[in-house]
Amino acid sequence: DFLSAILDGDIKPDIVVMVFLDGAQLYQSKESDCWIYVWVLLNMSPDKCYKKINVIPGGFILGPNKPKNVDSFLFPSLHHVSALQREGLMILDASHHDDPAHETVFW
Repeated sequence: DFLSAILDGDIKPDIVVMVFLDGAQLYQSKESDCWIYVWVLLNMSPDKCYKKINVIPGGFILGPNKPKNVDSFLFPSLHHVSALQREGLMILDASHHDDPAHETVFW
């Protein structure tokens, strides 16, 4: 779906990000009590996009149980990505001496 949309010219992304959310067991005797989410920049080949420098910590959700409404915890980050999709992300391109707004696509 996504790749065909790019090849057809329907989507022209400059920056593509994906969010991962998973629980982590902090203590051996407890169930997962910490949920971690990270953003991954997908504009590179798979051997580079999953390197530590390209995986951005999004946040932690703490508590003795898994979150009942994950959306409420992810909303601030998703709101920020939505703003980037609307307004673009200004990135300085020193080789061309300009700072164009790049589109952001959330996947």
